[in-house]
Amino acid sequence: MLYQFQKLNNVLDTWGFPKIKTTSGFQSIRTDFRKAFEAGKIDFRDDGIYLIHEGREWKGYMYMPTYKVAKYGQVSRFHLKRCSVIDDFITSGMFKTYYQWSNNKLNDITDRDTGIVYKEQCLQLCNNCRSEIIDSITDTEDFFDTLEKSEQNEVDIEVDIFGYVRGKERISKEYRRKRGFVCESCSISPKETIHKRFWHTHHIDGDKTNNKESNLECLCILCHSSKDIRHEENFDVKRLKYELNSFIKLYKEELIRIKNPFLNRINKL
Repeated sequence: MLYQFQKLNNVLDTWGFPKIKTTSGFQSIRTDFRKAFEAGKIDFRDDGIYLIHEGREWKGYMYMPTYKVAKYGQVSRFHLKRCSVIDDFITSGMFKTYYQWSNNKLNDITDRDTGIVYKEQCLQLCNNCRSEIIDSITDTEDFFDTLEKSEQNEVDIEVDIFGYVRGKERISKEYRRKRGFVCESCSISPKETIHKRFWHTHHIDGDKTNNKESNLECLCILCHSSKDIRHEENFDVKRLKYELNSFIKLYKEELIRIKNPFLNRINKL
């Protein structure tokens, strides 16, 4: 198995592609779509866009890693089929737009005008692709959940190293959708779609395998990080601290207006 991964890495190197990253048994890949397509390594199917090498098929999608985020108020969309947008892109033969192929849950998007990098974004499915597929996939988190099931043959309940049930992201997201992404502690809600990442699903009894709705809460990142000492410590890691500070910068006036009780514990930015 490791030999096969090394062979694929070697071929990706010759194509100028990034190496495969191995995380929890899942092979994470991002490559230049044009190079893969011109090498005959791309196959469009009803359930995804496949990268093919030596008999191994990797299901993924296309997206633009650079996009005018500030201008359009959203990050780029992703494509699961050769929809009209992608067909025009390919048949023109111009490849004027840079696309990447990916099978990841989240991707970094760079604003073309400002150069600002939006880290680990959940991408929304292209409307044209959505009209052509039967599956309930609407974003890259949904896609990744289905990919895990097909690739890893998961049993009904499997817990990862952090104690979360696999598929937890889908359950978490569905719960937040039901709650309209409104914090059940302070009632704040996202102003923009790309801000939904600041709203989390909290397990009330601390049991991460207990995903009954009665045990879940939709919380903004500030309320979630302030639940107790354990949560404060968990959110002290660099990435989560950055997310928390970003949220407060964006929503500080609103948090003050609604008198969020946890704002006082955060150092002034």
